[in-house]
Amino acid sequence: MKNSTVLLLAEKNCRAKLIDKLAATGIFNRIVPLKSPAALFSHLQSQSADLICWAMDNRPTGWITQLHSMEQWHDLPLVAFADCNDQRGMIDGFSLGASDCVTFSIRPDELTARLQAQLKRWKRILELRQSKQQLQKMALTDALTGLGNRATFDMSIQQASARTQRSGTPYSLLLIDLDHFKWFNDCYGHQSGDEVLRKVSEVIENCARDADICCRYGGEEFAVILPDTEAKNAKILADRIHKQLARVSRSLRQFRQPITVSIGISNASQQGATHPNMVIEEADRALYLAKDNGRNRTEIWRAATPQRHEDYSYPQMPQLAFGT
Repeated sequence: MKNSTVLLLAEKNCRAKLIDKLAATGIFNRIVPLKSPAALFSHLQSQSADLICWAMDNRPTGWITQLHSMEQWHDLPLVAFADCNDQRGMIDGFSLGASDCVTFSIRPDELTARLQAQLKRWKRILELRQSKQQLQKMALTDALTGLGNRATFDMSIQQASARTQRSGTPYSLLLIDLDHFKWFNDCYGHQSGDEVLRKVSEVIENCARDADICCRYGGEEFAVILPDTEAKNAKILADRIHKQLARVSRSLRQFRQPITVSIGISNASQQGATHPNMVIEEADRALYLAKDNGRNRTEIWRAATPQRHEDYSYPQMPQLAFGT
């Protein structure tokens, strides 16, 4: 591995000898001698490492167990150095969790080969971790819009609801539906429809706070979960989305009709609905009230009496055979 870093944990009397041995291999960009396990963990908190070498002396080895308990570092290669002809020390090294054990008298070419094998193993582990992270991201991300997908939404609203039931902290849900999306697809084709979905998703993500969870709920429908937020404050986000989308729509001159959305808001608290299904149902009812009341508007669900909000300055489209 290029730019490899090895951490060396050894007593002063053998530290210089081990530094020389490691330097002679020519495979490390950095050799970092450390005086104690505490210094080792301090290094790992802020810097990288590709291998740890340590001398089998009388110092405590509890740090190995601690290292193996850390998710990021539990597979980091450990190479133990034992005294010549110390067969017991070699066995103890493997028992403690060493990836490999060698003696201080090991030939330079053999040491180089052994260390390179450990570095290659570490590189494969890092590549597998990266691939796993990419797969996990793909599994939770909508490919078209880059927002969270339905799986992300389902998991996130379960977590938000559990937190509300446990601590009473409220959260709000926005369900956002593109108005007349079927018309865009029928009139301009599905590629243009996909472009509209991407533009709307960008607006939603740009308007949302860092803590908000933005997802593509399905088809032309989006959802935003707002932690620690009352419904009246969730309306602030809805207003931003309407206004920002109006500006974006005016810049898209290829479409004869404006791009608008209808938004339904519900709120979960210990005084009201907390179960995810009920919160979603209430937001859905508010959304369809927004549709029924002319589209391009927001409705907040207030039990039997939803709170209405103004539309956003677009004329109504002719009532033809449009989709929702």
